[in-house]
Amino acid sequence: MEADTQPHALLCARDPRVIEAVEVSAAALAVDLVVVHDAEAAAEAWPRAALRLVGADVAARWAGLPGSGGHVTGTDAVELARCSARLGVPVVPLPDEAGRLAALLTAVAGADRGDATVVAVAAGSGGLGASTLVAGLVLAAARRGRRAAAVDLDPAGGGLDLVVGAEAVPGYRWSDLAKARGELGEIWESLPRVGGAAFLAVSREAPGAPPQAAVDAVLGALRRVCDLVVIDAGSTPLDGERHLLLVGSDVRSIAAAQMRADSVPRAPVGAILRTGRGRGIPPAMAARSLGLGLVGVLRDDRTLPRLAELGLPPSGLGSRRFSRDVTRIEAALHG
Repeated sequence: MEADTQPHALLCARDPRVIEAVEVSAAALAVDLVVVHDAEAAAEAWPRAALRLVGADVAARWAGLPGSGGHVTGTDAVELARCSARLGVPVVPLPDEAGRLAALLTAVAGADRGDATVVAVAAGSGGLGASTLVAGLVLAAARRGRRAAAVDLDPAGGGLDLVVGAEAVPGYRWSDLAKARGELGEIWESLPRVGGAAFLAVSREAPGAPPQAAVDAVLGALRRVCDLVVIDAGSTPLDGERHLLLVGSDVRSIAAAQMRADSVPRAPVGAILRTGRGRGIPPAMAARSLGLGLVGVLRDDRTLPRLAELGLPPSGLGSRRFSRDVTRIEAALHG
């Protein structure tokens, strides 16, 4: 067997069900997989593998694994427990409902390093234009040559595709991905795109928040291929993402934002301040009053309502002030 200089996974198994399950997962995650069938071949390939999996059907006959860092995998829970106890290694049950196999495989490809910057945006009060901000951020990223995607998790927002005039653009909506589980392959190419950015919107034909398992699967897939993923969180509680709060720079909006921040499982890490008529509190002071860092300032842009009426995205020459502001905020997200 020739040495493989690329990070890859090793599977030693004979059970065709185990081999097929691991091969499908590895292919979906673009992870190179080497499959061998006996202890001698496994011992030779073991040192070069970034992930080592041994089928319970093979491990049951081994006195010990060729080296450290292995996992036993299979479909029989009793046999897995027996092998794990005897060999002193963790197990990966199949089928993999908890995503353990996907997590191990993505680590091989380096996807667990978080190649994408992922942020969730929520408004501290109504009428601030959180969805418009989300769209503006990914469009700004696309103009800078980044691969960016906006993910709509606001079941009461009417659909993020409407914000950019993409309601008739073909591609997946959440209704097409609601049953997604575990690891997914390339989905960015299947999403509606506007201005070079991808948009995954809630479906008006099948309203409601997507299941958490589907959200996890989709975000995992987008993390692997995007530079920036921005989530329009709405009122959806997200426990694992970097939260940004869009706040009006006035007393009532700040009070509402504080109530919002206190009610979610994961506290926001930064604030984007919306300024304009009736919002005269200095942005830095407003952010400090919330105990948040100031990520950026979003000024009023009177062209945005007109663009929305025409079904045009909030970007480019038609909204210069807004475009300059979101470009600065998008750059700050990568800092």
